[in-house]
Amino acid sequence: MLHGFGTSARLWDAVLPLLGGPAPVLILDLPGFGDSQDERHSVDGMVDAVQERLTGLTSFVLVGHSMGAKVAAVLAGRRPAGLQALLLIAPSPPSPEPMSDQDRADLKAAHGQPERLRQHYREITRLPITEQMTAQLISDGLRASRAAWNAWPDSGSREHAEAGTSRITVPVTLLTSVADPVITPQVVAERLRPAFPQASFTPFQGSGHLLPLELPAEVAAAVRAVCAGRAARP
Repeated sequence: MLHGFGTSARLWDAVLPLLGGPAPVLILDLPGFGDSQDERHSVDGMVDAVQERLTGLTSFVLVGHSMGAKVAAVLAGRRPAGLQALLLIAPSPPSPEPMSDQDRADLKAAHGQPERLRQHYREITRLPITEQMTAQLISDGLRASRAAWNAWPDSGSREHAEAGTSRITVPVTLLTSVADPVITPQVVAERLRPAFPQASFTPFQGSGHLLPLELPAEVAAAVRAVCAGRAARP
């Protein structure tokens, strides 16, 4: 399970207790976030870091949120042995993510600034999240390395990864929200559906960008379904 920009492995804390079942879950901090000191901040660098951690696994599902979903999709395009399915949640598209220069500048300026971080997460959510969740998001934002924080708006979110993701052969499921202010319905229609033409799309109503925090039960149900092999293969 791969978290999105600015967060950490703790993004999945509300989802994990709802998964159940005997299958182990590997939750990673992407380079420069959480407890990771890795300095490979490009998309390919993050993919390399994740792939190294998967060495020896014989059967697994990749789950990614936002930035982590782009990483997961690029990794899936490498066709690693053992990969069974891909679940992408409010995913950054493999093509450059539409973001204005001002939005990129504002995102970079939020690094290390608790109140700016709080405002940022208020703006990208639509359903209430607890104060504990908000405090955790702010904490993760404060401990992220500046190099990793800047790398995403400056380069990672601009990278073209369409060639790699076109080689995905496993079933793909996408969870999106029609009210997501980051990955909007327009991004879904223009960037995601063309990139994943065989994917199963599940749109939610009313939630924002942080689906693992806003709709943990629904995300957990999707993870369970994909892991159980119920993700539809078109």
